[in-house]
Amino acid sequence: MKYLKLIPIFLIGAMLTACNTTKKLYEAQEYDQVIQRLAPDICDGDMNANRINMVAASYHKANQADHERIQALKATGQPDVWPEIYQRYCSMKGRNEALKCFPTKVKNGINYRKLDLDDDLMAARNHAESFLVAKANQLLGSGSKADAAEAETYITQLARTNKENPNLMNLRKKQVFCTADVVTIGIADESDLPSYLVQAIYDFDEGEVPYALARAKASSAKVVVHVDEIEASPIRHDEVTFKETKDGKTATVTDHTQTKNATLKGSIEYRDNDGRRIGVVPFEVKSNFKNDFTTVAGDQTACSAETQKRLGGTPVPVPVDESLLLDAAKKLNDLIGQEMKK
Repeated sequence: MKYLKLIPIFLIGAMLTACNTTKKLYEAQEYDQVIQRLAPDICDGDMNANRINMVAASYHKANQADHERIQALKATGQPDVWPEIYQRYCSMKGRNEALKCFPTKVKNGINYRKLDLDDDLMAARNHAESFLVAKANQLLGSGSKADAAEAETYITQLARTNKENPNLMNLRKKQVFCTADVVTIGIADESDLPSYLVQAIYDFDEGEVPYALARAKASSAKVVVHVDEIEASPIRHDEVTFKETKDGKTATVTDHTQTKNATLKGSIEYRDNDGRRIGVVPFEVKSNFKNDFTTVAGDQTACSAETQKRLGGTPVPVPVDESLLLDAAKKLNDLIGQEMKK
């Protein structure tokens, strides 16, 4: 029982320590940390006046500081200020959300009102993204590895600003490749693919890709091609038959279409020098064969001028699966080259 009697003493000690820590944070002007520590308890019904006053003071002081800083940054007219402006708007909105659950009486007492920042946030984010994308592209386009390394800071900022930005993956890929001494390409489960497909996928022309490219197992940066599906359709022969008449003469016309295609589906994966995945681009490349020809039974003079133009074609040998798949693999090779130039 003597141990149980000590529990209240420990609890009081912990509470005093927490209060002292929060007070020190407030005195150090760490207002957001004060709000993070105390606001949830107030939402849950803690009506301690000192804590409410500390949160209220932190809220208003932090918002005032952000507002003044935003106005000063906007006054410069410089494009590089927008990432900070956006982050400060985010902080203001976050604080507003943290206090939204306070009882109405408390809100009125601390002069809390809902801030409508959505339009300001959207505008600031758009400006910030435009600056960060332009700055990263400028650094990556210089050809300097030092500039490419510096670009990582702006790309990381862009990811924090909007992780769905459509430029993000290509910027990350380019940054990693620009700082790498060599980029290697590999095909996942290469031994499972026909050798002629493997050779066609690797068959880059000199200068086709903008980086030193090597076929190896380890590298500073890597492109990994995953071929998940290989499909070759059966030969298809479609026919449409109709009659044409002219000057009492009749002809039976048949339009023929021979088709066959091959498809490679999969993804192109990019990894940095630590093996971390930068991004994945799915692909589907096709090789299509199609041959149209027209045959006529009966008197050809009964055919229309349009039909007469189509006459003369004949059935041709349909390419075998291997030929179409090889053509699809060459298209995949071209696609990889295009992707690495982005």
